[in-house]
Amino acid sequence: MEKHQGTNKGRARRTGRREMLQMSAAGGLTLATGLFGALVAEAGAAAGDVGSITPQNGKLRRVVSALNAEGKSFIGTDDSVELANLFSTPAGKVMGEGAKGEPAHALSTATGQTRCFVASIPPHTDKKPTMQNRIGFHKGAGISYCLILNGGLTYMTDTQETVVRAGDLVVERSTLHSWRNDSSAPVSMFIVSVNAS
Repeated sequence: MEKHQGTNKGRARRTGRREMLQMSAAGGLTLATGLFGALVAEAGAAAGDVGSITPQNGKLRRVVSALNAEGKSFIGTDDSVELANLFSTPAGKVMGEGAKGEPAHALSTATGQTRCFVASIPPHTDKKPTMQNRIGFHKGAGISYCLILNGGLTYMTDTQETVVRAGDLVVERSTLHSWRNDSSAPVSMFIVSVNAS
């Protein structure tokens, strides 16, 4: 009888651990969601766009940079995609699929280095970046996923520009680009970068 009770106690202990782990995972997810939500709300309030990012019909707008035949950057894709498949990079293509006819990308191997951060773009007042003056144009060594958290920014490439707003995702594929903030408050982006060489 004691052996049976001991087995039940062991089961109870295992169930207790399992429940505790499940509660911890759920609590961690809730905490992370709350913190991220607070960050979005705070950033939104700063830019005058109070509220959260709400995908429409389970989709987000996606803007993907590319290179043309002359090696100039442009907006290769501007579409709406399912949340479960925002962008993917197949094996051997660290930059992912580019625009039709895009020349081979110089970067082909992931280095293993990644960076996750929030960038804040202040309002531009005196010298505003444009495609002509090329203020702030730069490119990263790899691919960056940039989720706009609040407000709106003008995303500029060598040949095009477009306005991206809270909830839009820019996939920056190591192309020359710059950002312009025409509002009166900072605009934040949540960015994940994967370095390549």
